[in-house]
Amino acid sequence: MRTTLRQIEAFYWTAKLGSIHAAANHLNFSQPAVSSRIKELEGALHMELFTRKNQRVQLTPAGRNALPHAERLLHAAQDFERLGGAVPPLEGVLRLGSDESTAMVALPEVLSQLKVRHPRLIVELSIDVGSVLTEKLRKREIDIALHTNSGAASHVRDELLGWVEFQWVAARDLAIPPGEFVPAVATALPIVTNSPPSTLNSLVRKWLQSGGLEFDGFNSCNSLQLMLRLVGAGHAIAVLPLPIVRDQVATGALRILSARPHIPPAAYYASYLTETRGPGIAVVVEIARGVLEKERFFTRSADSGPGREGESAVVALTGP
Repeated sequence: MRTTLRQIEAFYWTAKLGSIHAAANHLNFSQPAVSSRIKELEGALHMELFTRKNQRVQLTPAGRNALPHAERLLHAAQDFERLGGAVPPLEGVLRLGSDESTAMVALPEVLSQLKVRHPRLIVELSIDVGSVLTEKLRKREIDIALHTNSGAASHVRDELLGWVEFQWVAARDLAIPPGEFVPAVATALPIVTNSPPSTLNSLVRKWLQSGGLEFDGFNSCNSLQLMLRLVGAGHAIAVLPLPIVRDQVATGALRILSARPHIPPAAYYASYLTETRGPGIAVVVEIARGVLEKERFFTRSADSGPGREGESAVVALTGP
């Protein structure tokens, strides 16, 4: 019996994801089909690749030895497909994670482009804060995340896409002392931010600490949409990503506070499992990058760096 790429693919993803159920979901095949391909491969190789117990599988010594060979074969197949100069239509399941700001600004267009270019691709979404997405990447529960976190694990690659500006914002008519907005002024006002650990919570805490203040009197909210409503109604102030407040600032519903020190931009990544790296993931990353750039999501590109301390992106609202 000859081995096939489908058999090798079933073996590889079962080994990487730890169960036939997870591999079947990832490949968009039935569990019996994945099990059958693994058994066919074991028969062709005359060796047992897994031990099976309680719906879980574990690599045998022979399986551990075979795994890097399977990975090289699958990468070689991807390289061969690229010889034609075009990526073939993607299929199977893509487990896509996104933070809420990305979902608000760009995700619908990213999904629309994926649907048009790859109609057989099934996208499973996880919308959450960056710390949760990072943990899901570490556990291999998603394939790729668009967020401001990095460093999930050695099996995750973080590809820098750009830098996102964050600003203190308030309702237009909220009474705030004139002059520069400094930590001592902020702590006299109600503040709403995400629960820790999160990018927003960390930015707020570090900014307050720059003024020598340790402050725990935050209102906690893990919905950016609700935070926007609370701020717009004058019930709180918040540090928020510039892309999600740009329209409200332009209409006068919100105002950006002249914060000192300036909040540094946050690095923004497409983070994905290294074993999924190939033309498919590259397509998803490029679609996401293109949509985010079109929506002016990034203050700076990945090549230009975060910018100088104190340099603000407020001019992007009124400048050329």
